[in-house]
Amino acid sequence: MVTTHRVAASGAARELARAHVLRRVFSFPVYLGALLVAGGFVGARSNLADPDTWWHLKVGEQILRTRTWPTADSYSFAVFGTPWMAYEWLGEVIMASAARLGGLRAPTVLLVALVGTLLVLLYYYAALRSGKSKAAFVACALVLPVAGAFFTLRPQLLGYIFLLVALICLEHFRRGRLWTLWVLPPLFLLWVNTHGTFVFGLMVLGLTWVCGQVGFSKGGLVAERWMPAQSRRLVVILLLCMLVLPLTPYGTRLAAYPLEMSLYQPFNTANIQEWQPLAFNLLLGKVFLGLLLLFFLTYALQQPRFRVDDVALLLFGVFAACVHLRFTLMFLLFFTPLLAVLLARWMPAYQPAKDRFGLNAVLVALIAGGLVFFFPSNGELRKMVAKKYPQEAVEYLRAHAVTGPMLNEYGWGGYLIWTLGPERKVFIDGRADIYEYSGVFSDYLDIVRLEPDAFALLRKYDIQACLIARKAALSTVLAALPDWHAVYTDETAVLYVHKRRQAAPED
Repeated sequence: MVTTHRVAASGAARELARAHVLRRVFSFPVYLGALLVAGGFVGARSNLADPDTWWHLKVGEQILRTRTWPTADSYSFAVFGTPWMAYEWLGEVIMASAARLGGLRAPTVLLVALVGTLLVLLYYYAALRSGKSKAAFVACALVLPVAGAFFTLRPQLLGYIFLLVALICLEHFRRGRLWTLWVLPPLFLLWVNTHGTFVFGLMVLGLTWVCGQVGFSKGGLVAERWMPAQSRRLVVILLLCMLVLPLTPYGTRLAAYPLEMSLYQPFNTANIQEWQPLAFNLLLGKVFLGLLLLFFLTYALQQPRFRVDDVALLLFGVFAACVHLRFTLMFLLFFTPLLAVLLARWMPAYQPAKDRFGLNAVLVALIAGGLVFFFPSNGELRKMVAKKYPQEAVEYLRAHAVTGPMLNEYGWGGYLIWTLGPERKVFIDGRADIYEYSGVFSDYLDIVRLEPDAFALLRKYDIQACLIARKAALSTVLAALPDWHAVYTDETAVLYVHKRRQAAPED
């Protein structure tokens, strides 16, 4: 009899535990997270066609196929054989592994998964800092229109996911979960092999330690002094994170690349759009200013206290985004949790007793079904790609013997590498570093801007064909010259061949 009661009690306990898990899985905060993932899907589903995505995919495929890491260029005739390293190789391998599943849908699935992961982590971090899931959701929803512009399939998206993981681990460490710091050394080992944003992780870790060396409270700023044991643990973890940085296929060169980028590539940063300052006359810049205005107005009304390291990271994020457009997403990672803290005062707390778990489960299932239903097909994705890239011109090049060095648009280089390389080598692509060091980047800009030396440069590189945008200024000039003949044209691209070359007849 006793045994029967024990079995019944054990079964009841298991049922209660199962019900508790289901309630957590289908809670209202989880439903809010699912809504954010759906919002990210809307922004990401049509963003596969980033110019750099294609050559990252090709490099990752080369590493998977050859099981070696490239040490010299093999994709461009202009810099062929020049020393070059795949400084984001792990991210590229992850991307190429997804692409091997077939078509354009597989890498798009990866993009949506990465965007969803980033948004869920940002939502979790904002909820952790603010103590309220509703405030975290509203803060994430407010920044989503800005963040969506940067949801592209590139290794840097993984880098920002790693940055969020580091921020979450440090916050848990502050709250007494000492073991979370041990996540950081293996995280940095992955990070340094994935993207140069690992330097921001080191900055956050170092700033966290420095700001805990003093304790004070003045005005809206507060600093809490670390206990000696905490301080020592942080130093040990920081040293371990630095010690794993040379563990790459290229030794210390990957760890040094962000410094090389900032010091030795001025032409790159001065001429590529994502390295330009944030333009406040455009919609993205205006929304950015609107978010800052909302933050400071809310701060003025509440006058809360923030940690010194929070304020330092926020100011750094604002500066970085204003100087270089590409760092706007990093700014949002620092900004959103603090905005959630300000909004939390006006948001009601989550009350599990009033939660409607069944309704949440139905809504989450509808969101999941919507993601599957509205996921673009391979045909839809090809149409999206065709609007930005010379898809039909590539088919023409495959079918016709257009030989000799070919000039191409900078933004099309990666796509040509993915579809035609390395058999047909490009003139230039998104790997701006290798082209800047060799002088090819500046020559390319002189050509497309029709500088006085433009045609001398075409002769210098023995250019026999030009695949350029139909509406480009160079296209207009070549159309008027007797030595150049358009053998293919469509709404996106035009292919000119120099008449000294024997080109295949038009269809």
